[in-house]
Amino acid sequence: MTMHKNIQLVGTVTVGPKGQVVVPSEVRDQMGIAPGDKLVALYLADKKSVAFITAEQAQVFVTKMGERFTQLKQTLEEDVKE
Repeated sequence: MTMHKNIQLVGTVTVGPKGQVVVPSEVRDQMGIAPGDKLVALYLADKKSVAFITAEQAQVFVTKMGERFTQLKQTLEEDVKE
């Protein structure tokens, strides 16, 4: 079932007594998640939702963000010199 072009309902999970959930196999397959892989949990406060990304995806995002900050810093330094 597609709710939005980028959001799909793929199953349900039950929260265990320790707060643990099992990621549905369809999601694991689509994300390429294997046993032992690390996931980063994101809380979307405005939606009161939780999203998971792989640690690798998080690292790519952090790297790109660092590159953007470096570009911004260089631009600001060039503007100050002028």
